[in-house]
Amino acid sequence: MKWPASIVFIVFLVFLLGGFRVNAQTESENPVEEEASGKHRLTILMANAFIPAADNIAGQSNMFIVPAWGINYDYWINDRIGFGVHNTVILQQYKIEKSREEIIIERSFPVVITGELLFKPMENLLVSAGAGRELEKQESFTVVNLGIEYGFELGKGLELSLNLLYDNKIDAYDSWMFGVGFSKFFSRTARKK
Repeated sequence: MKWPASIVFIVFLVFLLGGFRVNAQTESENPVEEEASGKHRLTILMANAFIPAADNIAGQSNMFIVPAWGINYDYWINDRIGFGVHNTVILQQYKIEKSREEIIIERSFPVVITGELLFKPMENLLVSAGAGRELEKQESFTVVNLGIEYGFELGKGLELSLNLLYDNKIDAYDSWMFGVGFSKFFSRTARKK
C-alpha cells in the first residue's frame, strides 16, 4: 500500500517534533536561571486554496481547490503583538480570469510572500493582516490578506493550529485558504547574574 505524501509528512513531523521534547527534558535536569527576551515561532502549514476566479474557466471544476504549503516565521514583541514573514506556494497549475480585464492567464506554482502584523485578542486566537507579492513567472501581483488562526498547545513550545486566510491579489483574483499548521516556539535567552 502506498501512503499519501501528506500522511508521510505528518508522521515525519511528529517524530521530528518529538525529538524537541526529549531534548527539552534532558536540558531541564541542569537548571539555569534564564529570562526570555523574545519569542520566535516557526510554522509549517499544509493547506488547500479555493480560487473562485478559476470556476468559470472551461475544463476546470466548479469547486476549484488546489493544495498549498506554507512556512511562516513570527517574532512576538509581547504576548499579544507580533510581526511575521509568511510564505505560501500553490502546488498546481491553474487558469484564472483577471477581475477587471476578463483576460484568462495561466498560473504555474505561484509563491506568495507577505509581511504580517499579528494580534492575539484572546489566548488561543490569532488575527493577522499583511501585504506582499504573489510571484509567478508570467505575471506577479500585489497581495493584501487577512487571516485567523486558532491554536492548540501541545506542550514544550509546540502548537497545532487551524488557519483560515483570505488573499486579495490586487486587480487580479481572490483566494481562500484553509489549513493545519504545526508550530514550534523558540526563545532567545539570557542568563541572570
